[in-house]
Amino acid sequence: NTRQIYDLGNGQLYKFRPHKRGVYESDIHALIQATTDIPIPIIYYEWVTVQGGHGGANSDGMLVHHMIMEKIEGDPLYKVWVHLNRAGKERLVHQFVNYLDELRRITSPIIRSFEGGPLHDEHGVLFGRRNTAQGPFSDNQSLWLALTFDLQHSRSRSIQQALIDLRAIMPHGFPATLTHADLHQGNILVRNGNIVAIIDWEGAGFFPRWMEY
Repeated sequence: NTRQIYDLGNGQLYKFRPHKRGVYESDIHALIQATTDIPIPIIYYEWVTVQGGHGGANSDGMLVHHMIMEKIEGDPLYKVWVHLNRAGKERLVHQFVNYLDELRRITSPIIRSFEGGPLHDEHGVLFGRRNTAQGPFSDNQSLWLALTFDLQHSRSRSIQQALIDLRAIMPHGFPATLTHADLHQGNILVRNGNIVAIIDWEGAGFFPRWMEY
């Protein structure tokens, strides 16, 4: 599960990581660049190789994802936030909210991965287990059953009552919105008091509209 980034010294970065089948970050970038003003790096080249196994399309080796991409000069938000005054923080928050609003305008009638298949939940945010893939989902009840799968079989009355109570107040997840899914301060780059890039979109998909806020 190793991922690495190397500075090529020419304004470009080389990044490699385990490949998620069907997920090409350049496709995600192309949609964002065409429909929003969200600053993201240019991806120049993107390809997949097989490490180990017998080679070929049906190899049992590990798929490795490679990218050559633009290097954007900036510091992660977590490094600069503590040094900003109130006005500087408010400026960044305003920019971030506007970008998030733009992202939420890109919708899908179903909850799905970017390419249309099962939704990758790398961090276990939705389904409680890391690196799971479930769905697609076209209605709230199907989503609810997937979210609570591990608890549905509990014999605890308190858990069963809690599920009933939670289901009654569960917000609608549709239409699903394009979601970064890993939007922490390390993936927001800042320079001269402005957001200059939001990076690492490999986990993006059409998630419930309430997941990322």
